[in-house]
Amino acid sequence: MLPAMETLVIESARVSPGRLEFTFHDPAASRDAHRLFIALGFGEMGSAIVPYGKNQEGSTVFLPFQANQLIVFGNAEAARRVWNDWQWQPYEAPKEVTRTLDKDSTTVSIPWPSETVPGKVSVSLWRKGLDSPDGWGMLTAANDPWLVPGAGDKALAVYDEIELTEEQAVVRRRGRLTSEKRPVVYQLFVRHFSNTNETRKPHGTLAENGTGKFSGIDDKVLAALAEFQVTHVWLTGVLQQATGTDYSEIGAPADDPDLLKGVAGSPYAIKDYFDVCPDFADEPANRLAEFRALMERIRARGMRTVIDFVPNHVARSHDSDVKPELAFGKKDDRGKFFAVENNFFYLQGEPPLRLPTQAGEGRDGLFVGEMDHGKVTGNNVNSWTPGIGDWYETVKLNFGFDFVAGTRLFPSSQSPAAEVPDTWVKMDAVLAYWQELGVDGFRCDMAHMIPPEFWKWAIARARQRDAKVWFAAEAYNNDPAKVPPADARLAEFDNVMQDLLDAGFDAVYDDPNYKTLKGIYESGRWANDLTVPNDFLFHHSLRYVENHDEVRLASKGSWGDVGAKVGPAVGAVLFGASRGSIMLYNGQEFGEKAEGAEGFGGEDGRSSIFDYWSLPSLVAWKKNELSAEQKELREDYVALLKTVSVPPFTDGNFLPLNPLNGENADYGRLNGETASGHWLHGCVRDNGKKAVALFVNLHPTEVMRGVKAVLPGKAEKLEVGDIPAASWVVRVLRE
Repeated sequence: MLPAMETLVIESARVSPGRLEFTFHDPAASRDAHRLFIALGFGEMGSAIVPYGKNQEGSTVFLPFQANQLIVFGNAEAARRVWNDWQWQPYEAPKEVTRTLDKDSTTVSIPWPSETVPGKVSVSLWRKGLDSPDGWGMLTAANDPWLVPGAGDKALAVYDEIELTEEQAVVRRRGRLTSEKRPVVYQLFVRHFSNTNETRKPHGTLAENGTGKFSGIDDKVLAALAEFQVTHVWLTGVLQQATGTDYSEIGAPADDPDLLKGVAGSPYAIKDYFDVCPDFADEPANRLAEFRALMERIRARGMRTVIDFVPNHVARSHDSDVKPELAFGKKDDRGKFFAVENNFFYLQGEPPLRLPTQAGEGRDGLFVGEMDHGKVTGNNVNSWTPGIGDWYETVKLNFGFDFVAGTRLFPSSQSPAAEVPDTWVKMDAVLAYWQELGVDGFRCDMAHMIPPEFWKWAIARARQRDAKVWFAAEAYNNDPAKVPPADARLAEFDNVMQDLLDAGFDAVYDDPNYKTLKGIYESGRWANDLTVPNDFLFHHSLRYVENHDEVRLASKGSWGDVGAKVGPAVGAVLFGASRGSIMLYNGQEFGEKAEGAEGFGGEDGRSSIFDYWSLPSLVAWKKNELSAEQKELREDYVALLKTVSVPPFTDGNFLPLNPLNGENADYGRLNGETASGHWLHGCVRDNGKKAVALFVNLHPTEVMRGVKAVLPGKAEKLEVGDIPAASWVVRVLRE
């Protein structure tokens, strides 16, 4: 179903003093009319977004690595752009770059920039004809076999890596599609997960309601997660947070209750970035050793450990016993709202800070730590009286961006020689600390509120320590608090999600399609409303049906009260659409309802992240007391994850079918509907070898009978047949 494209395959490479040569298969056809583009990455900071320009580079090309050189061959000599000073520089004519043409191959010779031979270089190759459309170009060949030729923006998923030693140069294919499993993330909220205490007293203490433990995530648990094809276990909330529980015996007394949401405290009000929560240890004094033992169990199962990285804000009571020299704010000038050397933003006016007070012992709305000054609240609230809906338990950190005036005092394309702010240095130390302890990846909280230049700098440094470290961004493009890039060309996209991917993130949250699917059940949206952005964003989106910030699908009053049974169908739409990462939230697989008012959050349809609690569905699972419906739901998720974890779902291109079938009355149209695509979603996944069609009936009760689908380039409709309510089917189109 996909148009054929020439594949440029690097066949050999060799190194000589000061030079690197590589030869790739390159049929002679159309060479003179097309430009050859070579993007090179030498393991430094660069850009994943290639410069774009009419009659120059054509439409945008998105790369799977950070490139810092772009070489272009036309009919004349080579031209080169270098990524330097935080942006792509103008073209130059490098005489030292040469190209030799043979009948069916091309050899390129470039200077080797390293002082010593050993090293690696990443290479992406593509050809474009720029005579159409209107000078924006038609891509005709690449070294990514999954790329679809044609016009428009293109995202490369696979590249060649040349590893050099003194004796040889070895060429390997790289990119997740060739060497890694599709990331399947299981969000495991440690406080809930293994807690079988069923007291569930609202606002209950640790002694009353209990808590999950590191030791409760045992090999039996991890074996169960493996059935979902899980590759990454996100241990949510493990960093030491401000809490109402007293651990004075290990030097961690309870916090002022005015600083807390809930008794347990928010896992996103980090008190010590270099420590873990003592709640989760059988022996609190031995908490780090117990955490390391858990990571070893996860690794033994072939999975990776992910933890939260929360750079935007910290607990008001923040300090560090583990690394006190890296605690924030100790050298700040509190007389200034914003100063680049400060870690915090400081309120101007008359103290004290007054926090929203809830009824309860010891609460007066005052915090002794901010009686003579005040700090800006974590969600950019510049007020002495933050509200109950604000992140009042946290304070915002300063990354050199004045969010009020828009001033940037950090390294960027506007000020490439600026010094790296102190907050950047300390945050890099946080990442390095956990990487050294064995953490494999980070889910980065509210990443869009941090300058993308910080992420580019920090992720590059993290990858120097571990090339496979995984970064996922919780980010929302519609949030007015987002920080745009300084580079004017990147800012033209007006999409912070692409900025974060350009900075090096592996995945970003897919909030838009989550909301569209939820809207089908709540507000009259259609499956036709699902969006398909450019491939770069589409195939790097982290898709979820639930997470800790969203209502439970089975909770009362949400999702049209259709219940947990539609979860696998919704997941089939999201997980079946792209090559991107997948996420499950603990309890989702059993239809957790989040019933009752646990504490601070009230009865909001979410499993509280602020209070000591246990989840009835997880307790039933631990006690082997699941209902037949819960067992069936879990098996449906297992079947779904097995299906989408193999080709062509893991490596295939995506062709939406709903746009082709709006006038097709056989495409799931129900009584009274005059168009198709309300409850039925369809797509083709094609990797050039195998092609399948996925159809999902999102309706909670109606069977879709006799479904037929128009396919791209086909005269006859595909006979799909009946699709039961809230279910999905796959039809093989080509083996």
